[in-house]
Amino acid sequence: MSRLLTGLLAAALLFGGWSRVTALEPKREDGRLPTQPELPYFRYLPDAEPSGRVLVVPGLNSNKEFMQLFCAALADVGFDVYAIDVPGHGDSKVPFNAVMARQAVENAFKQIGPDIAIGHSMGGALLLDLAGQFPLRAMVLISPAPTPIPDAPLPRTLVTAGGFDIPAVNSFVSKSVSQMPGIEVLEFKWGAHSSAPLNPIQIREVVRWLGGDVERLRTGARMFSLGLMFAGGILLGLVLLPRRPKQRRDVLMPETGVILTYVAAFAIAIVVLHFVMVVRWVRLFTADYMVSFWFVAGIALVAFVTARKPAVERSTPRVVLTALAAAAYVIVVLGLFTGSHLIHMTLSSGRWWRFPIIAAASFPLFWFDEVAIRPFVSAWRTVTLGILTRLLLTAGIAMGILTLNRESGFFVLLTGMMLMFWITLWLATEIVSRHLQSPFAAAFFAALVQGWMFAAWFVTI
Repeated sequence: MSRLLTGLLAAALLFGGWSRVTALEPKREDGRLPTQPELPYFRYLPDAEPSGRVLVVPGLNSNKEFMQLFCAALADVGFDVYAIDVPGHGDSKVPFNAVMARQAVENAFKQIGPDIAIGHSMGGALLLDLAGQFPLRAMVLISPAPTPIPDAPLPRTLVTAGGFDIPAVNSFVSKSVSQMPGIEVLEFKWGAHSSAPLNPIQIREVVRWLGGDVERLRTGARMFSLGLMFAGGILLGLVLLPRRPKQRRDVLMPETGVILTYVAAFAIAIVVLHFVMVVRWVRLFTADYMVSFWFVAGIALVAFVTARKPAVERSTPRVVLTALAAAAYVIVVLGLFTGSHLIHMTLSSGRWWRFPIIAAASFPLFWFDEVAIRPFVSAWRTVTLGILTRLLLTAGIAMGILTLNRESGFFVLLTGMMLMFWITLWLATEIVSRHLQSPFAAAFFAALVQGWMFAAWFVTI
């Protein structure tokens, strides 16, 4: 009975939060600007006569979905807002390159005719490059990527940066942008490179600078409702797939051996990828290296564990189907239904084929996780080893990029986000592993979830 009540409470939180989020959303239109290439957009309409038209340009490896809270706040205070996907991002069907991105933003200016422009990271750099070509009432550059400053006079401009921003961005803002006449700089002590579109405090200050009535903002209420959705979705998943007492399995090697094996596999991946990027043909900007690293390190780990001749496991079709259902739940409920309010989660026609390839490339490393770490009976040992190996993985990828594969350097900007994702996935897989008691099925679950997320998130080239 208690499990039933918990499930009902979880469902109430999930759908109650969704109902509230829906009620708080401004009127929104989806479409594609008739440019060449077409530009996917969201348009947010205010309740009353618009006080201005705003063009919002996301950053590299970002998308219009990532700017939803920010754009909704602008609509709250009376702006007519367009957020676009530049080529390679979000729902765009064409590959990314910098020249095409600049042309796309220029085309958006011509089609929309905004009097205010807001850009984040790369979007800020593109706006700075184009600012002298179009009449603007105001411009906001959020953590703009360093770019040559035009000679033409700029409109009234606000530039924001965070205390935990990228050093190159902070240097650009403090040494170049802040020296220009008529530009205001707003620094957030606890801000990071991508925090402004999701931080109610930073959103409020930008809206205030634009002259909006901050008392009309509903950003906090939206974030609270999204929190309810996530809490309800996670709790419901725990009810549907409860943890069971861990069955004892043979420990493959001691903790020190596990760590040394991971380090050796990561070292092999760093060397191999210096000579050949094995899954470059997946064509994900920077993420090609990350997926290749997972695959090469995973193959090396499988070779190590095979040499020790572990017991062969047989997974029944029912167990594998349960793992598939668990992955589908995470993708659909926590991803498409809930997470899509914060980030792009769908697989458009140009992305779906990457999903099974990335999942297959991820499977070997996840399988080694299950046979080498998960058998430890102590939960603290398992969690500690899981987190430590995710730290080593992140450090290994970053080291390989910074030493031998600098062309993939953009990944360094994603290390914090990816580390949090991998730790979260590790903990979620622990629940699936406890329920199914099958290393193959648990690894299958983790590979499917990672495959979908990578295919949805990263820029295509």
